[in-house]
Amino acid sequence: MKKMITMLLLLAMMLSAFAGCSDTTNEEVPANDPAADAELAESAEIEEETMYLPDDLPADLSYDGTTVTTFGWSGPVLVEFYVEEQNGEVVNDAIFARNMAVEERLGITLEYHLEPGAYDQRNTWVQALSSSITAGDGAYDISAGYSMAGASLASKGMCISLNDLPYLDFDKPWWPSSLLKEATCGGKLYFCSGDISTYMIYYLYGVYFNQDMLTEYDLENPYDLVQGGTWTLDKMSEMSSGVYIDLNGDGVKGFEDRLGYITYSIYVDPYFFSCGLHTTEKDENDIPFLSAEFGGEKAHSIVEKVVAFTTSEGAMVGNGAEQIDPSYNVFKEGRGLFTSHELTFAVTHLRDVTFTYGIVPYPKYDDAQADYVTITSFPYTLFGIPMDAKDPEMSAAVMEAMASESYRTVSPALFENAFKVKYAQDEQSSLMYDIIRSTVSFDFGRVFNNDLNSLTYSLFRNAIVQQNTNWASTVKSNEKPLAKMLQKLTEALAGE
Repeated sequence: MKKMITMLLLLAMMLSAFAGCSDTTNEEVPANDPAADAELAESAEIEEETMYLPDDLPADLSYDGTTVTTFGWSGPVLVEFYVEEQNGEVVNDAIFARNMAVEERLGITLEYHLEPGAYDQRNTWVQALSSSITAGDGAYDISAGYSMAGASLASKGMCISLNDLPYLDFDKPWWPSSLLKEATCGGKLYFCSGDISTYMIYYLYGVYFNQDMLTEYDLENPYDLVQGGTWTLDKMSEMSSGVYIDLNGDGVKGFEDRLGYITYSIYVDPYFFSCGLHTTEKDENDIPFLSAEFGGEKAHSIVEKVVAFTTSEGAMVGNGAEQIDPSYNVFKEGRGLFTSHELTFAVTHLRDVTFTYGIVPYPKYDDAQADYVTITSFPYTLFGIPMDAKDPEMSAAVMEAMASESYRTVSPALFENAFKVKYAQDEQSSLMYDIIRSTVSFDFGRVFNNDLNSLTYSLFRNAIVQQNTNWASTVKSNEKPLAKMLQKLTEALAGE
């Protein structure tokens, strides 16, 4: 983490230096100095080697034309697994090239069997793949499910422990360390994700702001607050006050008015984690248990703060299908100072806005909190290996090759050329995308929420939406059933 922050700060200094020196001449080192050019070239090579490491798969590894079939899921319209052909779109073409490179490198043919598997179809997806695995026909080499489904497949005993297989190197940067740390149980890991999933980036959470409104109200720059470590929940609430205008004159706060903060209910989830909390901890045997902080004083304080913030004069939280579009449109139409959303919001709703917007991570609890914390929405993909896979070691090699190739090609195309260039409106927001990505964190209870009756996210979300600040009572009434479900889950995962 320190290395990442250092790199980001150096990047910011380089951008600042470039902006400050663009109209001047460097008197110490002429622009055409061969020694300086060689030094820069050497530095570029080192940076390239540092940022885009190769994997350690054997150079002669080949599977002689074997077809590798993935049982995946279909849902959002964004590209995740494959494309039929190149079309000039940078991410589309990067995915096409990645798949071809992996096929050629390993001597395989990639095939995908996709079934509807988003939130509403997640259990049907799990049942369909479980039935195939139970039959033992070895039809699928890799499972790739919507996060809730992928985790549930593992808890049902349908996946091989990845720790026991060669080729997968979880010390490499294409596998996020937080997910790998949080997802294990009893030292066993049944799925992975990271650069292998474009959705892992698409569905990161962030806070968007309207730069024009900030200027109009002479408010502080969120970029400066983030870099100074003072972008907090209280600061965001303070900045949102005093912005409300009853535009339609009906005397009732609504989606047609100007608001200081607007979001939809699912986007309040990250505040619990961005303020530094976890739902679970682990014992000395790597067995998760319900964290004391889940129902503790800080959690209670966070609930109170978020409820006060989201119910203030100029803030609204949409809830229910009929309020999705109206809540999105407030910011899209330039009538909202802040909104919290996924990174996909820039792609799906902000392409043609007439105002300047920026993005920052979710705020910290207070100045004393060391780091910003970013979580991802649920539509990312968890990759595993079915129990009846015909050659688990081959499956592992393919997953490693796909992840490492994505790390070097697809993720840069997506992040550098799509988000940070196409949808970032200034250099500072590009830096914020880096910070958001580098602070991604996971939580065992959230990853396995489908096996925990969704309580690890729904209790907090519902408390905010229903404006219920009696958090201790909420947790107490659900603590025993949640702990019981968690114990059952961990016993299944640990093989007890």
